Amino acid sequence: MKKRFVDPFFPNRPVDDPNKFSGREEQVDEVVDTLYQIAHGNPKHTIITGDRGIGKSSLLFQTKLLAMGNNTLASRFEVDLGTDKYNFVTAWHDIDQDQSLKNIIYGLLKDLQTKLSIILKKFKFEIDLGGILTITQNEDTDKSIAEYVELFYGQVAKAYEEVKKTDKSGILFFIDELDRISPETGIASFFKLSAEKFNREGIKNVGFICAGITGAVQKLETEHASILRTFRDIPISRLRPEDSKNILQKGFDSVGYSYVEEIFSSAFHLGAGFPEPIHLLGSEMLSVSETNKITMNDFNNAKKKIIEDVRRNELTALLKKAGYGKYQFILKAMAQFDDPNVPLNYISKEIALEQNEYSTNIANLINRNIIERVDKGVYCFVNPLLKEYIKNFGIIDGSRNDEIHSG
Repeated sequence: MKKRFVDPFFPNRPVDDPNKFSGREEQVDEVVDTLYQIAHGNPKHTIITGDRGIGKSSLLFQTKLLAMGNNTLASRFEVDLGTDKYNFVTAWHDIDQDQSLKNIIYGLLKDLQTKLSIILKKFKFEIDLGGILTITQNEDTDKSIAEYVELFYGQVAKAYEEVKKTDKSGILFFIDELDRISPETGIASFFKLSAEKFNREGIKNVGFICAGITGAVQKLETEHASILRTFRDIPISRLRPEDSKNILQKGFDSVGYSYVEEIFSSAFHLGAGFPEPIHLLGSEMLSVSETNKITMNDFNNAKKKIIEDVRRNELTALLKKAGYGKYQFILKAMAQFDDPNVPLNYISKEIALEQNEYSTNIANLINRNIIERVDKGVYCFVNPLLKEYIKNFGIIDGSRNDEIHSG
């Protein structure tokens, strides 16, 4: 009988255990510097950026742990903290697509109030959340944003005065999924004006630390041109082969499984540098293995299970979302290419079209979050498992307007 154990892999959630966080040593050093600068009165508001599914939320959460005094990750990576530990008050908000600026400010202040009610028990500290709700978006958007900034500043300044009386390092506002909010909400102006207000009033130990997909800051720039001077950008690149291997090794070792070396290069190639497929593969290899040693047979069976069962509905929906006609043939060509990053000249050769004849389709596939641009004239799948799905099941049948020369 196979022994039951706690799965050491977690493909469906951010990494919350610093002992299981792999790679990103350079980025960890940079977020530690962000904490150091804010703690010492030189606020560097920061945004962590990268491809969807690359591990932004995991790094943001690890930054929060470091900010609250958990030094495990810094110790593992031998990163100099510049102090014994940090001790910030933290507030967190996850942005949803339909949220307004009011929702975000309310969420941040509400979480701050919850944290302060624990820390400052004897002060009976309360934030005027009702004030936020009384502001309405009117025709004069600039005026309403200014009102938000003044109210937010007033409440945070009040909290800051009490926090200064404690041993806390300052106040940090963590915001995840920043790219989900439309620039039209005025979020960029809010960040810029709030940062300037805090600095002007001498509140130097307060900072914003956010996460969003690559281009999130540039997207905000359309609403406020100088936002790039407000945020320090910490980009996350894809996993290196050794990072991918480290994730799998740690997981297998923790449950007493041995392994053959060949699985690591195969897993990295399939995952295309993304953490989520690596965690998913690790979990499924443990699930299908009939011994305490992970073999290439286990890898192949796990890959088959993922494509044909675990993620089949999700991948089918992605393929339908891509569209018909040229869209399907573009994806088929990309799936046939051996490397995850596919040059346009290869696609052109496979589908027998000039690049200008399908450039609109490429743009639409990017907007539909099916593929993304890696470099000039080079593209890859956003979800690397879709490549394997197409190789296994093919594209959507041609009975519905999918002649190669149709749109």
